[in-house]
Amino acid sequence: MNAAVNETLSQRVVALTPTPQDARLCDQVLTQNNISVCCCDDIQGFTTAIAEGAGVALIAQEHLDGATINQLKQTLSKQPKWSELPILVLLQPGEVGSTILQQILSLEHVTLITRPLRIAIFVSTVVAKLRDRQRQFEVRDLLREQDSDRQSLLQSSETLRRLIEDSPQGLYVVDDELKVLHASKGARDAFSNVDPLIGTAVEDALKCIWDTSVAEDVVAKFKHTLETGETYQSEGFVHQRVDRDATEAYEWSLERVVVLGDRYGVVCYFYDNTERQQSVDILLQSEKYFRDIADASPAILWVTDENHMCTFLSKHWYVTTGQTEAEGMGLGWTTATHPDDQQRAGHDFLSAAKHRQPFSCEYRLRMADGNYRWAIDVGRPRFDDSGKFLGYTGYVIDVDERKAFEQSLEQAKQFAEAANRSRGEFLANMSHEIRTPMAAILGHADILKDHLQDPDDQQVVETIRRNGNFLLNIINDILDLSKIDAGKLEVEKTKVRPDGLLAEVRSLMDVRASEKQIPLRIQFDGPIPEWIESDPVRLRQILLNLVGNAIKFTDEGEVNVVCRYAERILHFQVTDTGIGIKPDDQKALFRPFTQVDNTSTRSFGGTGLGLAICRRLAQALGGDISLQSEHGRGSTFTLSIEASEIGQLVEPNLAVDIAADNPGEITSIQANVLVVDDRRDIRYLARHFIEKAGGTVVTATNGREAVDTITADEQSTIDLIVMDMQMPVMDGYSAATELRQRGCTLPIIALTANAMKSDRDECLAAGCTDYTTKPLDSNALIAMIHRLTTQATC
Repeated sequence: MNAAVNETLSQRVVALTPTPQDARLCDQVLTQNNISVCCCDDIQGFTTAIAEGAGVALIAQEHLDGATINQLKQTLSKQPKWSELPILVLLQPGEVGSTILQQILSLEHVTLITRPLRIAIFVSTVVAKLRDRQRQFEVRDLLREQDSDRQSLLQSSETLRRLIEDSPQGLYVVDDELKVLHASKGARDAFSNVDPLIGTAVEDALKCIWDTSVAEDVVAKFKHTLETGETYQSEGFVHQRVDRDATEAYEWSLERVVVLGDRYGVVCYFYDNTERQQSVDILLQSEKYFRDIADASPAILWVTDENHMCTFLSKHWYVTTGQTEAEGMGLGWTTATHPDDQQRAGHDFLSAAKHRQPFSCEYRLRMADGNYRWAIDVGRPRFDDSGKFLGYTGYVIDVDERKAFEQSLEQAKQFAEAANRSRGEFLANMSHEIRTPMAAILGHADILKDHLQDPDDQQVVETIRRNGNFLLNIINDILDLSKIDAGKLEVEKTKVRPDGLLAEVRSLMDVRASEKQIPLRIQFDGPIPEWIESDPVRLRQILLNLVGNAIKFTDEGEVNVVCRYAERILHFQVTDTGIGIKPDDQKALFRPFTQVDNTSTRSFGGTGLGLAICRRLAQALGGDISLQSEHGRGSTFTLSIEASEIGQLVEPNLAVDIAADNPGEITSIQANVLVVDDRRDIRYLARHFIEKAGGTVVTATNGREAVDTITADEQSTIDLIVMDMQMPVMDGYSAATELRQRGCTLPIIALTANAMKSDRDECLAAGCTDYTTKPLDSNALIAMIHRLTTQATC
């Protein structure tokens, strides 16, 4: 390929004078006229200086013999094709032979200067030639500006296809699979022996005209541009074609573009440099050609100068906005943007321009009919070869439909978030409204049982309690499932001892197994971690459900629980010899509200929620539940959870004291307690539990009464407050907050129907000291009152 011309040396004179004395005189004259000059000693230095960069070549006739002229031609042939270096020849005094003159003029772009020199004419001639040389560079820059705009012009695939395929220039586009997508007439001529060209892999097409190694090297450049977006400009390409007896030279470049389907592709621009015929007229025609492409593009193309004044708008701008060319130039285009968007759009552009960075901005654009549509404006900075900032180029495209779609998505998101919040509020209210009366039922049943002596009466009360607890478990299952579906069920991982947890499960399930006279065995297959990190409450809930189901559906045989640890996974296999499950029924077993036996005569009760909840809890713990079952022979449910050990592996010990960390029941307290609840039944139950344990009780029906009670008497004898969180007039959250703001330091126990960690955190954030849930557990409530009042006393 042609060597590049050094633009920084484009205004100097390279001279080879008759004598060293003439060289000094030439240097003096030109330097006095602010013209840079490089005087050479011989023809080798002269040609070398021209190759480095020159505005004018000045040579004496004495040096121009046949060999020198050929050497000079060879040097000039390496100039870019747009370059027409002016050559000034200092003729010897006297007549010049026609043969010599013909040889000199064969150099092209030659100006003859007679001797002796007339200094003024000599200097003006040099200045004129340097000015012509500068114009050549300006034309080159104009072409480069047009070339940089091609990325934006390719946005319209149909327009691009027509322009490309009818163009005599060498241009073709490949898609993201490196198959030829479009090809200009010039490209089809170059690949004339590839039929069909469209759809052919570019590697196969190139191998038809170039050697395999050359083709593979070119394809590697295509892949790099496609993957990175970096443009590629060939440094030199001269090769022998394999399909014809010819050596051809090309200049070519690669750019990544967006092709049909919003995919990336690569456009290859090339032209045959074998014939060196180029002129300013061709450059100007090329400029017009690219302007026509810009005007034909449905995207609006624009150009600004270094002062951010608009110097070019494509035809589509004027059609779209109704502005005239005079109205759009400079800053006039900004008047077509929506008044509410002008300041923001201007700020986005100027912020990017300050740092010479690309920018993208969306604003509403006024149409010719006066309506506004959303558009996106994208621009990038332009620089010359020396790095000087020249302005911006960019494009504007209509995105009104996309904007409307985004707004509809945002509205849908807001509706979904509102629905999710409503769901959470419904869960909280449902939990409160259901658990509160259940608390009253179960609590009063306990009180009634303490007052009865007749065994039959006690059995009736026990039946009420048992079925009440069963109903409460169903309610808890429904609420748990709803929390899981709403993404509100939280897992709180702490240190758990696996063998201790299984010992606790066996202690709780032994009674049920004994009632059915079947053995419940706990076994371990090898050592297990002494401690793991998991949620003990949820893990216990899963195991109790699985073991409870195994006992429930087994009438003969046994229930075995085998624990095994392998590869950071803890497995619990619960195996029974019960009724088993049919293969068709196993698929629906983990679905909510689904049971294997849905008939009205089914033998086993339940809601069908247990296993669905267990599987989702297992997944929340980083595991899952699997099933193997044979109808009539029994089932094996395997719970597997992630369990990174804390400490070493140990031999399991079911004799571990699982209650070692739990204090004994507190049966006596010495405290005056303020109980705040809008439900009379709950106030009565709390009063009964507290007074039975030796305390005294003051009651209030809402948060406002509680605040008034505490603040009415500076010498208040209240030791502790038990307060419901959901009440009319003033709820517990607001009351706790106001009490703390007024300086109250009494312990406050939050009474809530919700058992989620987020509810606990909300209570503590409001100023509560601790919290307990409904239904009321008398032992837990009394123990908490004893602990908090004892701490306060200490």
